[in-house]
Amino acid sequence: YKFCISLQGMFAGDLTGAMTGSIHNSISGAGLATLSSVFMVTDMVLPSLFLLLTMIAFAVCVIKIFFANIKRGGILLTQIAVGSLYMFSVPRGYSEGFHQWCKQVIALCLTAFLQTTLLFLGLLTFPTNILLGLGIMLAANEVPRIAQQFGLDTSAKFQSMVSVVHTTSMLVNMGRQIARGA
Repeated sequence: YKFCISLQGMFAGDLTGAMTGSIHNSISGAGLATLSSVFMVTDMVLPSLFLLLTMIAFAVCVIKIFFANIKRGGILLTQIAVGSLYMFSVPRGYSEGFHQWCKQVIALCLTAFLQTTLLFLGLLTFPTNILLGLGIMLAANEVPRIAQQFGLDTSAKFQSMVSVVHTTSMLVNMGRQIARGA
């Protein structure tokens, strides 16, 4: 996951340089530049209904992806904690749970990378073409649903009842063995 996020950071920096000709310090620098250039109300530009709707759609995209990334981080922390439990089942021949765990971690990393990259690309496109930038940012919200269509589920749910039963029985047996040894 750390590799995925650092790769996304380098990609975003290079993308910023290619799109704007200058390097912003971070995504927040590019976001502030976009907000100040597009939504700045001056004497020449009067606020309009289109500008108001654009601002609302922009805020919805950014806030939705922000909270999705927080949720994804919590799911990943849970997956890290549970992942070692699946390793005990692999030597016993129950590799289905471990296989699903690996797919979910890959899906979380891929979704984090693609969502943030599409949001950033939409943010860079926004000042020159508002509707195209909004379209790219709205497409970023659909990344988890599209990944799910290809078998990469990013939600936190039980993958298989068989793996849950085997993992639970393994934990109970391990607890009994520890209690006998103490």
